[in-house]
Amino acid sequence: MISNGLRNMRTWAVCFIAYCVACTSAVACFGTVEYKTGIFFERVPTDIDAPIVVEATIYGDSGNELQARVDRVIKGSIDARYVKIFVTKLDCPQVGVGIGQGIVLGTLGNDPQHGVVLKAIQKANALDWSKEFFAKQMTIHDATKCFKNEFGARECRLPGIGPE
Repeated sequence: MISNGLRNMRTWAVCFIAYCVACTSAVACFGTVEYKTGIFFERVPTDIDAPIVVEATIYGDSGNELQARVDRVIKGSIDARYVKIFVTKLDCPQVGVGIGQGIVLGTLGNDPQHGVVLKAIQKANALDWSKEFFAKQMTIHDATKCFKNEFGARECRLPGIGPE
């Protein structure tokens, strides 16, 4: 009787471990949002140094590439009105990465395939945003139109902005 109980307990333990291992990646983001990996700063941070600091409106989002209009150059030099911003997107939802408007810091490059590119520094914390700045981001987010492109990938656009 006791050996049967131990055998059953071992079986349940192995099944439970297998279940947890199989489902870990699927539920890793359940209820979590990344607030400290965004690219939008409300004000220019004094503790982060970057060669390029701009105020930009992100009007297109196609994965790790964001299309942006440069509204104002704060530091550095950019000769283009529109740039592509490259970010590293995580598995969990990120606040402040995607369609929106704010201060963006990074390094500038010129890619033969993409043109002028800005590699964004992802250290903005959305928890530091004022209520007004957050409301502005939500208004922009609500105006965004998302669709599947010709390759079946999800793309989002802010209508009325951008060279297209």
